[in-house]
Amino acid sequence: MNTYKHIALFVIFFFSMMNATAKTSINEIHSCLALVDFVNSKLESSESAYSPEDKEIIHKGLLGYVHYLENDVIDPKLLKLYGGNVAQAKLMKKLFNRQQTRFIEYLDERHADRKFATDYVIAIKECSTKTRSQGDVASYLKQALTTMEK
Repeated sequence: MNTYKHIALFVIFFFSMMNATAKTSINEIHSCLALVDFVNSKLESSESAYSPEDKEIIHKGLLGYVHYLENDVIDPKLLKLYGGNVAQAKLMKKLFNRQQTRFIEYLDERHADRKFATDYVIAIKECSTKTRSQGDVASYLKQALTTMEK
């Protein structure tokens, strides 16, 4: 039952990102990361929906965004949150990663579709807006989302 509490908590965090806030929380950002990881993992099982070229574009955009979220957004926010305490930030990141794994399993059980729902594309766009991705990351992510929409 404890696992379901964590999943429920993570789902709440995910849907809370739909509310406009002045400052994006670490939980909202991590929910974005979990969603992008989930969508990227589902790409492999979507053989009929996307060509190999489309998959490459989508992978490039999603993986670039995952890297950006982990290294340029989450890690610095955790360090700041814990006053530069690297050990404490790593511990919290480990907890987030465990919750992320459970959240992805939860989504996978509920959404076995081979084609991505428009809701995922919209949610990832909102994540990108909140995390202010720029440059190549934003460009590749935009290409990925456009490819997913077609």
